[in-house]
Amino acid sequence: EKALGRAWAEHHAILAAVRSGDAEQAARLLSSHIAGSRDRLVASLHDDRRGLRARGFAVVAA
Repeated sequence: EKALGRAWAEHHAILAAVRSGDAEQAARLLSSHIAGSRDRLVASLHDDRRGLRARGFAVVAA
């Protein structure tokens, strides 16, 4: 729920910047959103590496 709310807020802010014509702000928000999403994905994969290995996946350093 918390992650969904954060994603919704980030998407809303990006769209608001685009709609207002503020390309620089939209680019900053989008870059931050992508970096944060990547960091959360990497952390999630790291936290679940044992379970992933048990299912045949290999988690390597990013």
